[in-house]
Amino acid sequence: MASGKGRSGGWVGGAVLARVGARLALMLAAAWLLGGCVWLLVGGGAAAAGAGAAIYYKGRLEQTLQAPIGKVHTACVSALKYFELPILDDKVDKLTGHLESQYADGKHVWIDLKADGGFTKVTIRVGLLGDEDRAMQILDRIKKNAGL
Repeated sequence: MASGKGRSGGWVGGAVLARVGARLALMLAAAWLLGGCVWLLVGGGAAAAGAGAAIYYKGRLEQTLQAPIGKVHTACVSALKYFELPILDDKVDKLTGHLESQYADGKHVWIDLKADGGFTKVTIRVGLLGDEDRAMQILDRIKKNAGL
């Protein structure tokens, strides 16, 4: 077998390459088909490290910020004041927070906070069906106020 030929007289390297090529093709196809899931896993890892991206889903905008809940709550109050939105409800403790406001056109604003160690998950909903643009403006102002 030193000559590289198998028992059937064919070259052994060809069979190995065929198997490796088939596996490689299968892995590439799976990566292509599951591309969204792969990115979801990468994004999930980034969120755990404090660099999570904002996600808009079912009318709610969510992002985990690398800051304690007290600092994020203060940034939320400042953001509402920046947009001249009245604070209708404001509750916060060491684990959770809740703020409510309303735009002049009647659209309601809900901001919920949830502490997790040195991180705070911020959830913003504007209006009953959600308003992604306004929610993103509020979130951007919260991050700016928090120095993030």
